[in-house]
Amino acid sequence: MLLYNITNKVEHGVHDEWVSWMRQSYIPHVMESGIFEDFKFSRLLGVDETDGITYALQFTISSRPAFDIYQEKFAYEHQQMHDLRYKGNFVSFRSLLDVVHHGH
Repeated sequence: MLLYNITNKVEHGVHDEWVSWMRQSYIPHVMESGIFEDFKFSRLLGVDETDGITYALQFTISSRPAFDIYQEKFAYEHQQMHDLRYKGNFVSFRSLLDVVHHGH
């Protein structure tokens, strides 16, 4: 199992609208790709929020080949969807994590 993590620091001026848009538009659109099993959308705590508020969006995916399909068929569109709407109002980085151990 893998986690595709997208961390965004969003400027205060667009924060509330951005969170709403992420929940109502962006995340459902990404999930419609059928590649990801589930997701978690979390706000980072204990970090400096002077320049903005930081969120981590983590999508669960079954395998590296499935992620490669996502990258090939969907990632660019999803990144553009976000970047065009909020250009200049956020910084972002993406990472792929291999889940070594998982429990409940």
